[in-house]
Amino acid sequence: MFQWITEHSGTLNAISSVAMLFVWIAYLQVFLRSYGRQIRPKIVINRAAGSALDAHCFVSNMSSEAMYLESVLVTAICGEQTATHTVTDIDTLDGDDGPADPRQRTHQGPLGPGEYTSLGTFDELLNKVVRRQGEELEQFNASGDPLFLEVMIIADYSSEDLLIGAKRLFKADWRGETWYLAAESVETQQIRSRRERHQIKDIVANQS
Repeated sequence: MFQWITEHSGTLNAISSVAMLFVWIAYLQVFLRSYGRQIRPKIVINRAAGSALDAHCFVSNMSSEAMYLESVLVTAICGEQTATHTVTDIDTLDGDDGPADPRQRTHQGPLGPGEYTSLGTFDELLNKVVRRQGEELEQFNASGDPLFLEVMIIADYSSEDLLIGAKRLFKADWRGETWYLAAESVETQQIRSRRERHQIKDIVANQS
């Protein structure tokens, strides 16, 4: 046995080296995948503090680095009616100039890792997008059909050369004397393909 090993030591060493190479390649793939998941941006859009339209829409940065929130786009659908508009800036009442600090008049701004911000209530988002579309809320949901609200977040991320984004669809049903709101998906949909990210780049450009 030992004589056979000695005679074939060169071949065995070569096989051992190839095997070790495959092991290290496998370890490298696992490391790269793990590292990629760690640096990959992730945005969470969620309903909080309520189950009706008066619940707040929270946006959380679950990435490992800070992001800069660029734009908030909301689409409201009720029956055959559809309204889409940006709600990035905060509305002020007629005759009210709003806060002197411009940072308090917009949802734009940096969001650190693990931080979150409220976009306001879903009722406020619905009113904003319908009003900015030039319609009346009473006419918009007069059909009594379920309401659908899609919230899209567009942001800058330091390690990405393109804008990042995420979206989530919520459905509101009229139950008894109030609207009941729930997310249509378990998780927030991350916008990661280059084609979709070029599309959201166009959305931001068209707002200018």
